[in-house]
This record gives sequence, structure tokens and C-alpha cells, in this order.
Amino acid sequence: MLFRDVGKDVIAIPQPSHAWLSGQLLRAWGNGIFAPVIPYEEVCLGAELHDIGWLSWEAAPTLNPQTARPHSFQELGAAIHTSLWTEGVRRALAFGRYPALLVSLHADTIYGSLFNFAKAPPEDAALVRRFLDDQHRFQSACVEAMTDNPRYATILSPQAIERNRLLVAAVDRMSLQIGWGLTSEACIPNVPTIGEARTEIRLHSLSGDPAELVVDPWPFAADHVEVVCEGRLLRGRFTDERAMRQALDSAETVTIPTVLRHP
Repeated sequence: MLFRDVGKDVIAIPQPSHAWLSGQLLRAWGNGIFAPVIPYEEVCLGAELHDIGWLSWEAAPTLNPQTARPHSFQELGAAIHTSLWTEGVRRALAFGRYPALLVSLHADTIYGSLFNFAKAPPEDAALVRRFLDDQHRFQSACVEAMTDNPRYATILSPQAIERNRLLVAAVDRMSLQIGWGLTSEACIPNVPTIGEARTEIRLHSLSGDPAELVVDPWPFAADHVEVVCEGRLLRGRFTDERAMRQALDSAETVTIPTVLRHP
């Protein structure tokens, strides 16, 4: 779950809704500067599914007593986080091996950028290392299983797979900024362009309005892109987890449209 501030309240956006937003961005991707997505359907689906492991948690979110709101995705401990990712990869496999491969690879992205092995408790660091070892074995098995499939034979090189990992990482970061309600500027690093080239994409709001964002350089095919996600307007703070869940269940549903424009 992630939050967009609305005065003293927040819009609580479930992780799968944020992931849906990531998929929308990737489905619009590609032009003369940014190469198209290959294989298109599998990579777009992988982006849409990358947080599928959160489905059960989002149905019964836990209370963070320090914030008096549900835990955000950044606030959960390693034991819960790795179990959610393990479940997510398992669920994604029901859709196909390539989407599941990308969901698994996104765990490398997340733990590589957000988890500090040096500062983490030793038991958490060991748990994450075991989890990543399991995922690396799964990734190798996926690639091997697809090697003889003519649909994938030419796109299973380490460079091609890394490109798609980075694409999912890029739209994940972009969708987080959109979900949080960007009112200034944010930079998305290491975004694939053509071949193995990379660039930085900058998002900035028009007059502080998160509903309209300028994207530079422009990675999409159309001259503007409209995306949408959904959340719930959560009012107040809570000391009781059951009351917090009831408030979420009865909260007003909020549709969050965003228009992305060419600079």
C-alpha cells in the first residue's frame, strides 16, 4: 500500500493498483528514441503483475502503530516482505514463465535498491540472501525451460533480460511517483533506450498539479498518455487494527487520473 496525502487524510492505493498503473505505462512505451517492448505482451503483463504477491495482504492490511495507519510497502519487515514476494512469483507463474521471470527479477531490483545488508539485522540479511538465492535458481530454471521455444529463443540473452528488468523497474518508479502525487520533480535513473544505452527520465508537475506531468525525454509512442489507478480515501488515524480495516472497507473509492505530456 502507498499513500497520497489529501490534507490531513490520505488516499490509500493498493499495491496491485499501482502495478496496474505500471503496466499502463509500459503498454504505451516506445518511439524512435526508446525501443519498443519485446516480447510485448509478456513484459507488459509482468509489469502489471509485479506486486501480485500483495493481494492477500491488501485484503487484510496490518496497522503500523507508529503512523496509526496501515503499513506502507516500505515499512514491513524482511520476513513478511520476502514471503509476499515468494507468493507473488508463484502466482505470476500461473500466467506464464516469462511474466513470472520478470516478477522474480523485480525482487532483485527491490532488494538491490532498498535493502541495506550492512545495516540490517544479521538474521534479516541472511533471510534475504536465502530468498534471493531461491529466486536466482528459479530465474535460471525459467530461462532454461524457454530456451527451445521459438517465441523466446532470440530474447533470452542476459542483455535482453536485463533490459526488460530495467524497463519494469522504470515504470515501477514512475508509477510510484504518480501514485504519491508528484508536485515537484522526480528523476527515474537507468532507463533503457536503444540497444544497451541508458538514460534518465525526469517527471515534473505543471504548476504543482499531480494530475498533469511532463515527461522528459519522452518515451511513449503517442503525443500524450492518460493513465489511471484507484485508491480509497482513508480519514483519520487508528489505534485498533480491526477499526482501521473496517474504515478502509467502507472508505470512499477514489479514481486517480493522470495525463503525461511531451515537454
